[in-house]
Amino acid sequence: MEKYYSILLLLFIFITSNSAEAQPKMIRIQGVVSGNVACEIQDKEGNIWFSTGGEGAYRFDGKSFKNFTTKDGLCDNNVSAIIQDKSGNIVFGTRSGICTYDGKSFKKYTESDTLSTLRITSLLEDKDGNLWFGAMGNGLYRYDGKTLTNFLNNNDHRFNLGNTYQLIQDILQDKNGNLWFSTWNGGGVWRYDGKSFKNFLPPAEYYSSNEDGRDIANPTPKLTYTQVTDNITDDMINSLAEDKAGNIWFATRRHGACRYDGETFTSYRESEGFVSYGITSVIEDKHGKMWFGTDKNGVFSYDGKVFKNFTTEDGLVYDSVRSILEDKDGNLWFGTRGFGLSRFDGKTFTTFSE
Repeated sequence: MEKYYSILLLLFIFITSNSAEAQPKMIRIQGVVSGNVACEIQDKEGNIWFSTGGEGAYRFDGKSFKNFTTKDGLCDNNVSAIIQDKSGNIVFGTRSGICTYDGKSFKKYTESDTLSTLRITSLLEDKDGNLWFGAMGNGLYRYDGKTLTNFLNNNDHRFNLGNTYQLIQDILQDKNGNLWFSTWNGGGVWRYDGKSFKNFLPPAEYYSSNEDGRDIANPTPKLTYTQVTDNITDDMINSLAEDKAGNIWFATRRHGACRYDGETFTSYRESEGFVSYGITSVIEDKHGKMWFGTDKNGVFSYDGKVFKNFTTEDGLVYDSVRSILEDKDGNLWFGTRGFGLSRFDGKTFTTFSE
């Protein structure tokens, strides 16, 4: 199992690597070469920010794109996450730590050299102004403005699959103030209530029946697995979202979408007209419709009753969708793996690539 897991993790790093050379094809976004494109945030001024693997970050003001790289002061051209803090600064998580942009210049987030050695995987500023971020190989960090505290690392919790750290893929703060952390190395989801962490994992039968698919030597065990509503459906989660009703949604590796209402977990897969494998992202739009990006099947919308699929046949630039963002006008932006950027106004897709 450990050997298979190591191979799986290496494949994940290769596929989603922030290295532009790892991409299968290079594209040109409004005149600039780029690899993976991720739709990150719309700032208070209405600008939309995009992260890329190898070409820094882009800002779209509604008319044109401006590219920011290390030449402008960005700490690394491999950008993994972008947020805006309460002071209005744009905060970038990169392969070489964290830096901020105040609209005029870039600077290091802190003077600590520790941050510059970390490869950032996710970012969130909580309601109290603490900065939370995941770091490759180092679990989770919280910075309160003075002290840097490390969590979910060095076996300070009992981790799944024998890992010594949790690879934090996404961070969410819900309406009640709880923080949610999704992991990509078999750790499922963690919830932090301000005092302690609670871990959500599939049941033991999930592993003994090889429902996780890690036992290559025994792909079809005699045991069968029946999904139960008491447990999360997968232990590798790409993305998190909270809907208007307070449900938490999970985009999973092998088991479609999963919804948690605080008591039970509901699975959405082929029987609901969806897909199981490679769900990369999830958001709820202003109309209450859920949207899911997939690794091979384009994007899906879900109105609570029916799933609807959009692919390149409908105008989407590429069917491997890595991220989704809704802007203030209700347009949806889709960042894809290696091939560009699409915007959907509810009727028509517009592609921002050559």
